[in-house]
Amino acid sequence: MAKQFEGPILPFLRLDVAAALPKFRQVQDQLRMAILHGHLRAGTRLPASRILAGELGLSRQTLVRVLENLKAEGYLEARQGAGTFVSTALPRPSAKPRITPARGDEPDSALPRLSRIGDLSRDVSAAIGQMEQKPFLPNQPALDRFPFAVWRKCWNAVTRGGKAAMGYGDVSGELVLRQRIAEYLALHRRDPCDPEQIVITPGGHAAFTLAALTLADPGDGIWFEDPGPVTTSNLFRTLGLRLCLTDVDDDGMDVARAMARYPDARLAFVMPSRHHPLGVTLSLPRRLALLEWARANDAWIIEDDYDSEFRYDGAPLPSMRSIDSHDRVIYAGSFSKALYPGIRVGYLVLPPQLVSAFRNLSGLIHRSVPVEAQLALAEFIGGGHFASHLRRMRGLYAERREAFMEAGRTTLAGLARIDCSESGLNALAWLDGGREDRTAHRAVLEAGLQCYPLSDYTIATPRPGALILGYAGVPTERMKTYLSRLAEALSRS
Repeated sequence: MAKQFEGPILPFLRLDVAAALPKFRQVQDQLRMAILHGHLRAGTRLPASRILAGELGLSRQTLVRVLENLKAEGYLEARQGAGTFVSTALPRPSAKPRITPARGDEPDSALPRLSRIGDLSRDVSAAIGQMEQKPFLPNQPALDRFPFAVWRKCWNAVTRGGKAAMGYGDVSGELVLRQRIAEYLALHRRDPCDPEQIVITPGGHAAFTLAALTLADPGDGIWFEDPGPVTTSNLFRTLGLRLCLTDVDDDGMDVARAMARYPDARLAFVMPSRHHPLGVTLSLPRRLALLEWARANDAWIIEDDYDSEFRYDGAPLPSMRSIDSHDRVIYAGSFSKALYPGIRVGYLVLPPQLVSAFRNLSGLIHRSVPVEAQLALAEFIGGGHFASHLRRMRGLYAERREAFMEAGRTTLAGLARIDCSESGLNALAWLDGGREDRTAHRAVLEAGLQCYPLSDYTIATPRPGALILGYAGVPTERMKTYLSRLAEALSRS
């Protein structure tokens, strides 16, 4: 009985009772044009004639006549016991060309009028996350080792037979997930907090957006490390913030120079546990200086702790928030690297005085993160599966890191120098012989591999050419083979 309700809703079917054209011809012509224009794709199942006749106010006999005519013309086909479908023998309709004019290619009058933020977004790109998942893709966890069966059980456990996951959620995030995150931070990051200080967001970038919108006005300055993650710098620029570029050396962000050049900045965005892409750690003296600057200038620090779980020499480093005695740090974390990028669950740990404002603005912008994902994640963490997964992945990534460094030192000799920090999922390959990293990047892509050129992360301060390579997603037994292919590509660049 349920089968008769299958098929798409067809709102384009309209009957004109005043028209001279018979009703069956009106329906027949509209269906034919919908198929020709690709609105009804090949293989689409049509609603049963009884249902469609009722929706249009026609007799079933009239609808059967329409369908039979279209079958005879070759637009539809009948499948025994299954129903009526759009014919799969028809050629695909030609797609209209999608033209995206570059800025300045057309007069301003040809461009739509946008908001200030919309206008700024024309000149930036968010496409870095759309790269193909090929060997050496940076920031890529070992998806082949994810415990899918356990995750599915957690998902089923919180959604089976109940309505709790089907409504709107708490705008701060589900309490049980905030409790699990607070427990995890206290145990693994040595950073206890109250679950009420946590706001769940749809990923890390949503967390940064929320912080910027809540704490800064367009034109306000934000300290930003150069080089730094390109999509994040594009985000802040699009929101109208003034990028205050700060140098990075072996001790991390050059805080003293930033204080001298940009003392009046409103925000500082920093990756203290592991800078991306250089992999360095912010030293303790600089952490303390940054905290003191924020206190003295009524400024705020956004701490991006994006992959601190994966440190291969000793325990993960304490967060900056854990040594902040003046409540100036907004801690941002996510599960994209620890679990998988598509989960799109991030979180903020906030100073108590900011919770209400962040909570309200999050509710206005996001409403809530999908409740099912939150509850499943809480079950996954609470059942001990998250800790077990991290333990396994640390061992696996340490093994893959060692294989990468050992094979890379010999395979890439004379072509690049491997620089692999003691944490994270990526390494740098500093190119020898004056090679230009964007040229090398194109050669690597042609070889069926993936990487990012360091130049794409550099905003103002030129650096020697380097490639950012992800080793965590590459099986150990394939590492040498892929590195040999990488060497061949670099030798041609």
